[in-house]
Amino acid sequence: MSDVLTLPTSATSAGVRAIVQALTVPRGLPGPSWLGRLTQRLTASPDLWRLRVHHDRLQRWYAQLHVEDTFEVWLLGWDVGQDTELHDHGGSSGAFTVCEGELTELHTTHHRLGRLRQATTGAGASRRFGPAYVHDLRNAGPGRATSIHAYAPPLSSMTFFDHTQGALRPSTVLDVGGPDPGVRGERPTAIKSL
Repeated sequence: MSDVLTLPTSATSAGVRAIVQALTVPRGLPGPSWLGRLTQRLTASPDLWRLRVHHDRLQRWYAQLHVEDTFEVWLLGWDVGQDTELHDHGGSSGAFTVCEGELTELHTTHHRLGRLRQATTGAGASRRFGPAYVHDLRNAGPGRATSIHAYAPPLSSMTFFDHTQGALRPSTVLDVGGPDPGVRGERPTAIKSL
C-alpha cells in the first residue's frame, strides 16, 4: 500500500471537475450548503469513486478527489468500528455524504455546553456544518461504509477534544494536510499537546 492516495489526472479527475464546474464555485469560500450539494452530486456518480475506494480493517482509508485554493474533496473508506475521535476542522466549514453503509456521529459546537448530540447518516444522506463544529464520526456497522467529504478552506489543522462534565477540553492540535492525520504515512507538521 502506498501513502495517502491522490487519484491520478484521468477520466475520474475530469468527471469530478465537470461536477464542480456545473455547480458554479462561489466567489470566496464555499459554504456548507454548496459543499453539501457537491458531495451529494459526487456520491450520485459512483463511476467516479466505487472502483477506487478501499476498506482497510486496521485503519480508515482516504484519497483526495479534488482540491482548489478554496476547497477540497476527499473519499473515505470505513471498516466496522473505525472512527475519527472528537475533533474540529481548524476553522473550515464542511459537509459529507454517505455513499454506502451508514455513519454515526456524536457532535456539538465549540460554544455549546452539555451532552453530545447523536445523529446517524445513511447512504445518500448528508450532513453540513460550519467552522465551529466538533464531532466524532464512526462506522458502527454492521457493514463497511464509504463517504465523500468536502472542506472550505482546505484543512490545515484539527483540534482533538476530550468531552468531560459537559464541556470540551482541547487535548491535541495537529497541523494537517487531509482528513486523518497519521494514517497512510500522512505526517502532521506539528503536534501540540494541550
